[in-house]
Amino acid sequence: MTGEAQTQVRLSDLHFEPPVRTSNFDIRPSSPLHFRSSRLTKLTFGNGKRVDFPVVFAPMAGLSHVAFRQVVRSYLPAGVNALLFTEMLSTRLLPGEDVGRTPQTQVAPGEEDLIPQLLGNDERLIAQSLEKLKAIRPAGIDINMGCPVSKVLKHNWGVALMGDIGYAEKVVRETRRSTDLPLSVKMRTGLTDDPEYLVDFAQMLQEAGADWITLHPRIQAHHRKGSANWSYIARVREAVRIPVVGNGDIQESDDILRMQAATGCDGVMVARASTARPWIFWQVGESLGLPPPPGREGERAPQTPAEEGHEYCRALNQFCDELEQRFLPEQQLPRLRLFLAWGHKWLFFGHYLSTRVNRCADLSMARKVIDTFFAESKTLQPRTSLQ
Repeated sequence: MTGEAQTQVRLSDLHFEPPVRTSNFDIRPSSPLHFRSSRLTKLTFGNGKRVDFPVVFAPMAGLSHVAFRQVVRSYLPAGVNALLFTEMLSTRLLPGEDVGRTPQTQVAPGEEDLIPQLLGNDERLIAQSLEKLKAIRPAGIDINMGCPVSKVLKHNWGVALMGDIGYAEKVVRETRRSTDLPLSVKMRTGLTDDPEYLVDFAQMLQEAGADWITLHPRIQAHHRKGSANWSYIARVREAVRIPVVGNGDIQESDDILRMQAATGCDGVMVARASTARPWIFWQVGESLGLPPPPGREGERAPQTPAEEGHEYCRALNQFCDELEQRFLPEQQLPRLRLFLAWGHKWLFFGHYLSTRVNRCADLSMARKVIDTFFAESKTLQPRTSLQ
């Protein structure tokens, strides 16, 4: 899940320079596909995968399922190796599930770059969950220490684990003993704004066996309010030897390059903005000199508000196609509604579309609403409020 943050350092205070082609993400057509000084490229993931593209698709509850991942994959530059997360998976449920056949764990053929995210803190259930997850041949495993919602916190899951460094260390060490796959932790600044504690916590994760970290620099109480304190990403990366992926306030492709240039992070994770512009992966790839996605040869990534509005219609229809192919009829419309609940925020008159779809009885009716809505050209705005 993605998070919330500090307001002490505004993005404007970081004095971002325009992206320069000497960053970790400097990928030229004549160069091998890697982040020049990214630590993430040094890791070998499950299935023998090595990452050579800096943009990571985030774990999002109810969103990072197989249908949306397939849409995102259709926008990845041709030939790259990326990492995509599942949605948050409960270790209380996984041991009793037919992993690979439930809506949350279903995978598509060829998904060998998948990182399941675990929510939990019980050693026995974590070990059982990891055994069950072998059925989908994951590339790595992630522990959720970032979810800020109350129903998660009351179980001492998510960001609540950051409130007790000793207990969090035990969870990581126990998970490390149960898997040989690369192990990551997705975390926030913590329960309070204490950068020294944040650094101590990150160093603990490293020593406990985490292979890499994703940091969303907002405290629990901020959820998505204010601005993510990107300076904390730089601070953590300087303090540890393992890769650090940045997350928070990524809405446009330029944000990805700015975050990397400002923090030196080893990768950038994209979350809810991908529900509006899944082609953000294509856009940043194009900026790095990478080829367009398969099937889009000779095309440029959408850039103008009108081009993005047109592409949103295309992506939304593809998303509906994937829902029809991969989910039961009663599972389709709730996922479309949630997808639009976030994505519509960037779309002019998007609230009208989301409201009309919410009134539909099934996906077939929703598709007619979508067709009618896009009968006239629509535009996307660059940024929106997620608070």
